[in-house]
Order: sequence, then C-alpha cells, then structure tokens
Amino acid sequence: MAATPLLAGGAVAATAYPDTPAAVPPRLQAGAMRRRFWGVFNCLCAGAFGALAAAAAKLAFGSEVHMGFCVMGIVMMFSANSLMWTFFSRGLSFSMSSAIASVTVTFSNILSSALLGYALYGECQEVLWWGGVFLILCGLTLLHRKLPPVWKPIPHKQQ
Repeated sequence: MAATPLLAGGAVAATAYPDTPAAVPPRLQAGAMRRRFWGVFNCLCAGAFGALAAAAAKLAFGSEVHMGFCVMGIVMMFSANSLMWTFFSRGLSFSMSSAIASVTVTFSNILSSALLGYALYGECQEVLWWGGVFLILCGLTLLHRKLPPVWKPIPHKQQ
C-alpha cells in the first residue's frame, strides 16, 4: 500500500486525492455485469414467488374450499413468501440501486400473476392492462440501460 503524503498535524495533502477518478479495470467491469445478471435473476425469481404466494392465498381462502386445500394453500403461501423475500434481499444486494430491484420485482410479479391467473383460474387481462405492463417494461429497460452518471461537483467561486 502506498503511503499518502502527510502534512503537519497528520492532515492528508491534496495530492493524495487526484481530480480525475481512476478508470475501472476490465476485470471489474466483467464482474459488474455478472453482478447485474444475478441481481436481475434474483429479482425475477422474487416476483415469480410473490405471484405464487398470491395464487396460493387465493386457493386457501377461496369460497367453498376443502379444509385440506386450505391448509395446503396456507403452507404454500408462507413458503412462497419466504422464498420471495429471500430472493428479493439477494437481488437488492446484487443490484446497483434499490429502485432497479424494486421495478424488476414488480414487473416480474405482474407478469407472473397474469400467467398464473390464466393457467390456474382462466382469467384474461384486458388490452389496457397489457399496455401498462408494456410501459413498465419500457421504464425498466431505461433503468437497466447503463450505469448512473457520475456528477462532477460545481467549482467554488473565488472572490
């Protein structure tokens, strides 16, 4: 580790902190892409498990449900919810920001809910609903496009 220049009294000299940030090495950029992939993957899984938990709750608390289905639905709901929170917390740790992780989980949850609703209950969504999903997907692609910009501080005026 290189020693930083010290001034009298133990203060660090201004030369220790250059004005231009260091470039990110290519091996770290590849690691960042890998982290982004695992963040998106965990968030997609969290959304799917959230939709599964909602479908299990609908099964458990539906009208005229046999007691065995009710107990099985409650157990499945708690299991899917715990898996959803596990994957969401892992997705948050891998993601660049919590906003990206939250929007990714929301998109995955909405899409998975639509697919499960159609497969299990025969529910069909309207065109307006799919238009909203498309707009969420457009916003998500804008969020995932590139790294957030680094803002330079405004130089102070010298009088």
